[in-house]
Amino acid sequence: MKRYGVKSRRKPVAACALSACLLIGALTILAPWHQSRADPLNPYNSFTDSGPVSPEEKAHRDQVRTELYERYSADYQMPVPFVSAASVSALQQAIEKYEGLVQAGGWPAVGGDKVTLRQGDTAPEIAAIRQHLMIEGDLPREAGRNPTFDNEFLEGLARFQIRNGLRVSGFVDSRTLAALNVSAPERLQQLRTNLTRVQGLMKINQAPRYVLVNVPAYMAQGVTKGDLTFSSNVITGKPARATPAVSANIVEVNFYPTWSVPDIVAQQDLIPKIRKDPSYFAAEHFTVRADWKAEPLNPETVDWNSPQVASYKFRQEPGPFNALGVVRINMPNKYSVYMHDTPLKQLFSQSVRAFSSGCVRVEKVLDLVAWLLSDQKGWDLARVEAQVEKGERLDVKLSRPVPVHFVYLTAFANPNGMVQFRPDIYGRDAPEADQPDDQNAVIAQQRAAVTP
Repeated sequence: MKRYGVKSRRKPVAACALSACLLIGALTILAPWHQSRADPLNPYNSFTDSGPVSPEEKAHRDQVRTELYERYSADYQMPVPFVSAASVSALQQAIEKYEGLVQAGGWPAVGGDKVTLRQGDTAPEIAAIRQHLMIEGDLPREAGRNPTFDNEFLEGLARFQIRNGLRVSGFVDSRTLAALNVSAPERLQQLRTNLTRVQGLMKINQAPRYVLVNVPAYMAQGVTKGDLTFSSNVITGKPARATPAVSANIVEVNFYPTWSVPDIVAQQDLIPKIRKDPSYFAAEHFTVRADWKAEPLNPETVDWNSPQVASYKFRQEPGPFNALGVVRINMPNKYSVYMHDTPLKQLFSQSVRAFSSGCVRVEKVLDLVAWLLSDQKGWDLARVEAQVEKGERLDVKLSRPVPVHFVYLTAFANPNGMVQFRPDIYGRDAPEADQPDDQNAVIAQQRAAVTP
């Protein structure tokens, strides 16, 4: 397809706010997370780079990581809905398992929080980690206490990283070490917390079809009559601009939408960007007006340094360069968040995908649109793709609204017994973190704007 996925010459505006999508200039993909309090279930408080390497060594490491991920990732796919009887049963079995692990003493803590362990290294920390991997089942029980980072250890480490939603790095980095040092009692509590959440959500299965987004797992599911019929990676809100818990109805699909820039985004992100680089305005296809009902102003006559500019209204024209990409999924709700496409497709390859400012970007967005429109005559994936190829604006109302739920599940289990955990990116697993959705939204709206 010619149009879909075309990038502008400059870096695009591509993130979502709670009232729309936010501006990203130069994006730092793996910056450190900063949180107001320590959370043992969130290993993203720090990030240690692996250091400078030659191009050849980097290529070799990338190949090793890719091969490891492809070898084991299929075992960790979620083949059932996150909210289902099968999921509840698997979580209950996981709780029984971890209750036994806690009673047996759990696993050893690993010292050296700044250590980076690579293949071929020998260290007491490796023996301790190997014991942990055996206890949780990522290595066979007969793996022993070998303190050397060998191929067996590497494969067990890869399983642990996949199971915990971490990048398969091929080495022990700070994030992996932090996840290893979450204790068995904490993991047991995490499982119990999420079982309660899933049980409280079971009523959503009364709908013949629904969409569910598991925010910390960065995954969307489409469920039909209780069966999983669609899944896709997604990008959700960063901790400073958390994706709220939402239950709404998808009522419409917007091909080639415009983006009306929220005032706070215009003031904190867009206007400073234009002042620094006036050509950005035209390059990214924006219009500006005194108010939403007024005609667009000639940008050449605008004094961008004037204080009056802060009250102006900005809109980005439709196109593959648009922050919303080529399609937006309209789901009216009090937070004004929604699901949409994005020009920044490369971000879906990251294991940590908390990049947006509230809205949810969908990797397989056209497949989702086809799934949503599948009960409307003539709308299949081929027609959806053809519509995108036309490059024309079109709003398609769903003949029957489809419920959508943004939920927060940091622990789940496959029916095959694979227990998985995800970082508590918003700090909601801690009992004292529970607060009404309205308060979550207020906090998310008042946090500082995203940095370029």
